[in-house]
Amino acid sequence: MQHNLSSWGGEQASPPPPKPFTLIQHNCLGSWDVFLSLFGSFTQLAHPPSIVALQDPPGYRGKLPSFNLFTSFSPPTSGGCKPRVAFYVYSSFLSTISLLPRSFGRGDVMALDLFTPNGFFNPSTTGFTIINSYSTKGRANNTRSVPPDIIFPSSTLPTLTLGDLNIHHPTADPLRTFKEDEIATSTPYFDRATDLGFSLLNTPGVFTRFSMSLVGRPGVLDLAFACPLLSPYFSEWSDSLPSPGSDHIPILLRFEAPLFRAPPPTPNWVLSDWAAIDTALKETIISSPPPLPTTSSLDVWLSTNLGKVTSQFALHTPMKRVTFRSKPWWSELLVLRKAYNSALRSSKRDRFDASLLASARAARSAYFKAIKKAKRAHWSSFLASATPQTVWTAKRFAVGRPPPFP
Repeated sequence: MQHNLSSWGGEQASPPPPKPFTLIQHNCLGSWDVFLSLFGSFTQLAHPPSIVALQDPPGYRGKLPSFNLFTSFSPPTSGGCKPRVAFYVYSSFLSTISLLPRSFGRGDVMALDLFTPNGFFNPSTTGFTIINSYSTKGRANNTRSVPPDIIFPSSTLPTLTLGDLNIHHPTADPLRTFKEDEIATSTPYFDRATDLGFSLLNTPGVFTRFSMSLVGRPGVLDLAFACPLLSPYFSEWSDSLPSPGSDHIPILLRFEAPLFRAPPPTPNWVLSDWAAIDTALKETIISSPPPLPTTSSLDVWLSTNLGKVTSQFALHTPMKRVTFRSKPWWSELLVLRKAYNSALRSSKRDRFDASLLASARAARSAYFKAIKKAKRAHWSSFLASATPQTVWTAKRFAVGRPPPFP
């Protein structure tokens, strides 16, 4: 059975790199309705997820449902039993990588080994492993069906391990009152993760499962861990997707190279209206501090009055977003650039007008001379303010390669 997601407008022949790698994990409770609702909610995202990792997916006679633009992978099963875990890989992402599904001789855990010559987060990270598990109650007391050494392997590749592990631990749920058997069950897993350097990606205390009965407590059962080679690229853990009808929430994980993370917007103090700020500050009324202050009352008083002051700066100061193409010397040249573009368009409309051609040449010359002058001035300013900590950076810029150590 195929289902469409036409709002994405089909596949893109060549998605513009680099893009963040996004993954969604969810326990579908074996429900087709939950499955379809989950995939239908992806239209709310700016880009569809690269991979969807499911626990307890729906199935019929051992086969998984299909969804347009996604290719499914699951561990082999026998006797008509359905797999307990599955991966769905977005087709445009699949076309850029080599993929090796890896099973462990069981239906409740599997891994994907991904490879690309261009690298996932940087040119040197050509391999990447994802382990998906659905660990249920084991045969012995205080055990789970998938042992810790499978969930947390020792690997030389960046490794992401996730799934519905059905364990409770204070690291993931610090405000929970734990039973002794809960601690005994979860400790081997978190000890193994700690020994190998895995980091918990969940936001501590944010519930991932809400019981459908009135007596059950919410908990943090859907967990995700990153090994030390992957942790630097972790960017976001989010529960912002709408509920598809399961008692578990869908979780979005985002990974990206730190170099390509958009920096947050900052105040552009050069364009601040200082006259208006000065007037507003003079008119701002600061309340008197409490006569018998306590820690909380003093904090409230300080926060309230500080907010009155900072709000005036925010009101009269525009924000700027620094991008990786931003140049500190560029802003003042925009006027010359506009003049050059205007003169160039005029000369193209009438190629036989000598005066327009001369005007375009003059504007072009002034524009590029100003660029060279601005670059020289910025470089001189950078060298003049160089410190012992930045002098090697200056030499690297000047030589064009990393400087040798003395």
